[in-house]
Amino acid sequence: MVDSKTRALTGPRQLKTMVPEYLGVYVDGQGYPDYKGWRTDTIGTTIYYESKIDVNLSLDRLTMFPQAALLQDPGIYYRTPSTIPDDPANDMIVLDIISVKQLNIDDLQNSMKLLNNVPAMLESTDDFNQIIMGTFRLMARNNTITMNPSIQVTVIDSDFSSATPFAQDFLWCYRVLMPRFSDYSLTRIDVPASRFILQVVVGQESDLPYMMRLKNSYELQQL
Repeated sequence: MVDSKTRALTGPRQLKTMVPEYLGVYVDGQGYPDYKGWRTDTIGTTIYYESKIDVNLSLDRLTMFPQAALLQDPGIYYRTPSTIPDDPANDMIVLDIISVKQLNIDDLQNSMKLLNNVPAMLESTDDFNQIIMGTFRLMARNNTITMNPSIQVTVIDSDFSSATPFAQDFLWCYRVLMPRFSDYSLTRIDVPASRFILQVVVGQESDLPYMMRLKNSYELQQL
């Protein structure tokens, strides 16, 4: 409906953004290649896609209340199996995140590698309220699938979303792939195209809660 004070549309709304597929082979001394907007961290072993949704809330003093968030990724994940027998580094971490603040991928990669820590958990420089949606997946080879040893299946799936209401004008969406090998040389990663979907209700809060939300938003941007 149209709010009588702002003349802006309030009520249910669906936000979404598309992410292309990724296909790349590791090159010694360079890392995984950039592909259709996908990039890598400075080491070249973490692959990520960053997109931004413009929600234009501040002009009409509106707040979005998340109701549901999901990633659609129909297709098959492929990862070259390690050539090293009983390689302890033989899996792939997949993170899908919607944040009210832009993330530092190098910090994220170091946190996962050194602390086994996703954004907004203990010792993270990110805040829980910042992470509107966060999912963690560990993918690995299923030895019962003999037709293609590169096929990955999910062995661990967990959530670290806050679903906190927000008044920021932008949302940052991230897909992060962290394949783990003892030897990356000529290894290949292939993941399907995907879509972030965030179902929200748009409303207008009273002055004090809204001002406190803006204050929190400002503080999040300074972290």
